[in-house]
Amino acid sequence: MNLEPIRKARDRLASILTPTPLMRSVPLTRAMGRTVWLKLETQQPTGSFKVRPALNGALAHLEQSRRAGVLASSSGNFAQAVAYAARELGLDAQIVMMGNSSPYKIAETEALGAKVVLCGNTFEDRWETTYRLQRETGRVLLHPYDSEETIAGDGTLGLELLDQLPGDFTVVAPVSGGGLISGIATAVRLNRPGCRVVGVQPEANASMARSLEAGHPVNVGPVRTVADALIASTPGKHTFEIVRDRVEQVVLVTEEEITTAVRELAWKQKIIAEPGGAVGVAALLAGKIPSGSQDVVCVISGGNIQPSTLLQLLTPPQ
Repeated sequence: MNLEPIRKARDRLASILTPTPLMRSVPLTRAMGRTVWLKLETQQPTGSFKVRPALNGALAHLEQSRRAGVLASSSGNFAQAVAYAARELGLDAQIVMMGNSSPYKIAETEALGAKVVLCGNTFEDRWETTYRLQRETGRVLLHPYDSEETIAGDGTLGLELLDQLPGDFTVVAPVSGGGLISGIATAVRLNRPGCRVVGVQPEANASMARSLEAGHPVNVGPVRTVADALIASTPGKHTFEIVRDRVEQVVLVTEEEITTAVRELAWKQKIIAEPGGAVGVAALLAGKIPSGSQDVVCVISGGNIQPSTLLQLLTPPQ
């Protein structure tokens, strides 16, 4: 992918979304000995970056989406984003979610007006159901990570970073199916080659990391992690190729490191991040980000977490 689809996506979204804040983190800057910034996608209308690709995909196929409706497959954040986009654009939306998805995210998706179709509890079940419904209904499929429209929508975040921060910097972003980091890497590296891009996955789902080691996309099987937004058990074909070519490395963090990052963001920054949104900070705190003098931008990709789960995570370990 080149920059043109990302520029078109920015133009489509300009009248709907406003750039999210880029906040200098005083505690992390002090701890790391280099300037650390937090890109707060928690401030999006649906609480995560996913509203970017959801709106871009729907707008790119607006007439067909109005006729047939839209369909998506999601563990929660993309579900809410597609539901929001459909409501804003007057579209009918159907979302496939696994039965063990966060009840909070299911409820939030339904509250936005989308019909949720529950399926089995594996990544494969979700896609089998999604593709069956697409064949049966003719709806426009909005892919959560592996379509050009999705990667381009995600890439608008990278363009914002270039506007907000001069010079070369290192972006640290969560990885699941790979759409977010592919879009960011394309926007940032093609505009400013001196920048670095690092991906972060839970150890419990090392699908992109293992795929890079193997040289092709691999399926790591059923995934269970506290970072319920990062459960794609295999990366996308297109995203894998972009990550291979434009991302410096993908590092892994433990469940404990993730929950520590959620607590640190809440206690010291007063930022509510869901576990999947905090993995960049987890990697930074664990010393897993390459050293150097460049400023570091951690993408806080989402804050959609059930209040009871948040309270549990914020309880200090005994």
